[in-house]
Amino acid sequence: MSFKLRLKKSKQYNVLTKTVFVICVEILDNSIVKCTLSSDSIGYDCLDNVCLTSGAQSEHECFGLRYNSQKSYLMFIFRWVELDRPLKKKLDKHSQEAYLYLGIM
Repeated sequence: MSFKLRLKKSKQYNVLTKTVFVICVEILDNSIVKCTLSSDSIGYDCLDNVCLTSGAQSEHECFGLRYNSQKSYLMFIFRWVELDRPLKKKLDKHSQEAYLYLGIM
């Protein structure tokens, strides 16, 4: 006897309902690296992933991540990410979007 599972077919993956999220990071040559992180990942996890992808793994102490503050609607006011804190919580509270910029500290 065969048993069929009927699963809902959808063309897109909704990461809001999962424990992971996707964040875009613009690196120094204006290219974009997409990072998939868990919801409790800290800033160091994202920075390590970006440095590994861009080939700057040995110099990751020199870099940091910045985000555009919500308070700056017409102006670009960038704030540094605290790398030892949960990233998703910080961006949900203070950032306009899940988009980071790699910067030299």
